[in-house]
Amino acid sequence: NLQDQFVEGQLTEIVKRAHEYPALPHFVVLDEMNLARVEYYLSEFLSIVESRRVDEDGQVVSSPLVTTNDGAFSLPNNLYIIGTVNMDETTHPFSKKVLDRANTIEFNEIQLTNFTMFEEDKEEVAAARVGNGQFESKYLYLKQAYGDNKELVQKVSNELEKINEQLQTIYAQVGYRVRDEICFYMLYNDEMQLLPEEEAFDFCVMQKILPRISGTGSTVQDLLMNLYEQFAGEPYDKGRAVSASAPYPRSAKKVAEMLNRLYKDGFTSFWVS
Repeated sequence: NLQDQFVEGQLTEIVKRAHEYPALPHFVVLDEMNLARVEYYLSEFLSIVESRRVDEDGQVVSSPLVTTNDGAFSLPNNLYIIGTVNMDETTHPFSKKVLDRANTIEFNEIQLTNFTMFEEDKEEVAAARVGNGQFESKYLYLKQAYGDNKELVQKVSNELEKINEQLQTIYAQVGYRVRDEICFYMLYNDEMQLLPEEEAFDFCVMQKILPRISGTGSTVQDLLMNLYEQFAGEPYDKGRAVSASAPYPRSAKKVAEMLNRLYKDGFTSFWVS
């Protein structure tokens, strides 16, 4: 406050509570989080995330996140932050620093005639009780996973190298952090057998790579054309839908959408506004 005294808020309270109940996951939802610049109010949190390490007891610890009258508190390994955003002229865009540390998930398909949620004969489903073990990350560093998963890690990295060759033209190539997080995503998917490998990587491209792309001019156009061919398995044709047999159909469809916006407005980005 103005007297330079720390005043606990709701986020401090949930950090302390997460430490008290380490077996339970704790979720913080920041609604409309980009009405202010994320880097301004989450800068310390984003820095502390980078300080995480495994201690002598095998526990994930970090530098102090906050210091209160009760002592110093590190970043709990059972605390998860989710933010909702709208992208329009009243909101702020995200920097690559923020995008590199997050997964972007779009919810922009609208079906006004879908009334299934109102059907009275729908079977009720009991709530599932889960612990933090089903959410927490098994890895902090890629070297922890590499020894037992060389083939998959190398395969994913090779695919990212091909994408980076295109992204380099606008200086938007991904670095080691994004490579590691995509590898972790793919390893968890492989372990749990949730999705076919190509479909899982398609989600990774949508969530971690395409949000980095924006701009104007022929350089961005050439980049998107090349990415489309890479994702769809065929050159871009404005009047043709993405083939169901495309290697990465979701990403190809999104790139086609971005190309259409570029042709129409002279500017494009991942975000629909």
